[in-house]
Amino acid sequence: MRMKSPAQPLVFCFADASSLCAAVQALYRMRPQLAAGLTLGGGRYYLCVQAALRDRQAVKRVCPGSCLGAAPVLYSYWREHGLELSRNAIKELGRPLAG
Repeated sequence: MRMKSPAQPLVFCFADASSLCAAVQALYRMRPQLAAGLTLGGGRYYLCVQAALRDRQAVKRVCPGSCLGAAPVLYSYWREHGLELSRNAIKELGRPLAG
């Protein structure tokens, strides 16, 4: 059976840029085609990863950040009230970090 709509994105929270960069690099090496938005809000980085249901466990294992689960409303809040850094962080940041 197929879902009628895509799965909700997983949101990860990072306290510093080094752990964020490590997570983006690992995600890029795992699946470079994953899409992820990145915002800065409240002194923390929020990474919103669009992952298929079959990839969710692998994404959670690879990301060292705190997984907030499927939290698109929280991410939308920080996207609106914080600073949006990237709409495709894995492609934009992962390629230079992995290369």
